Amino acid sequence: MLLKPHNSLIALLLMAIGGAVVQAQPQPASQPAARGEARGPAYSSPRDSLPFTNSNLSNINPALPTLFITGDSTAATGTPAARGWAAILIDYFDTSKINLVNRGIGGARFNTYIGPTWDAVMAAVKPGDFVVIEFGHNSGPLPGIGEETREEASRRGGAPTTIHTHGWYLRKFIAEVRAKGGIPIVSTITVRNKWTDGKVERLKEQVVGQGGMSDWSRQVAAAEKTLLVDHTNIIADRYDALGQDAVAKFFVGTEYLHTNTEGAILNCEAFIAGLKAIPDMPLVNVLNERGKAIEAYKPAK
Repeated sequence: MLLKPHNSLIALLLMAIGGAVVQAQPQPASQPAARGEARGPAYSSPRDSLPFTNSNLSNINPALPTLFITGDSTAATGTPAARGWAAILIDYFDTSKINLVNRGIGGARFNTYIGPTWDAVMAAVKPGDFVVIEFGHNSGPLPGIGEETREEASRRGGAPTTIHTHGWYLRKFIAEVRAKGGIPIVSTITVRNKWTDGKVERLKEQVVGQGGMSDWSRQVAAAEKTLLVDHTNIIADRYDALGQDAVAKFFVGTEYLHTNTEGAILNCEAFIAGLKAIPDMPLVNVLNERGKAIEAYKPAK
């Protein structure tokens, strides 16, 4: 379901884009990660010699809107053989018109991202900013979108922690972004290199028979009338079109979750295609020429 952002927030973003761009300087980028082995055989791409998306919350030009990415290792800069898609966003946006901040953290899940990491992002968010929320690969939250809870003992002898469902955490993140005047974008998770009868996996189940994270994210996005990029289906459509043998080249050794840099490029472009499929999406106006050349996503027939 594709939903429009609130008109007043669009106006704020367009004012920021139109008012301060002339004076703005391009945002600094993160330096390339060190080359070397991550998982399996050594791998590197020509893209690895170039800067990656800024990951520093201090490198934000206050005169510009900001696009924040929150998520796990599948978004994080990572290493050449385990590269996250958001590391490549800098290739598609004009950073004299928008700040980019990739806060993907390896191993993160909703219940561990809450705390200093999420609080730091929220402290940086201002009206008109966008916050992408893409979690689900790492187990932790309870299945579903309900109000169920579970008490989890502390590993260090402290007070027990209350664990909630995937949907509960997602609603919390959406509400807190909106409370800061930001625009949340729910994004479903990336696709693993797992195939059945020539088709790639689209549903990653936490518990067999109880659905998967992407389903729950879609349900919450619809209920909360939040913008949605269906990253899962966009990537899966592209994988199915390429075929299993071609897609295998995006994964190093026995890895099936984390892509190499070439796979990160495909996943990043899939995300851009998803943004462009959202009606009246202001972020389209701050894409560079390479970003503008990407076609909006249309579901496979």
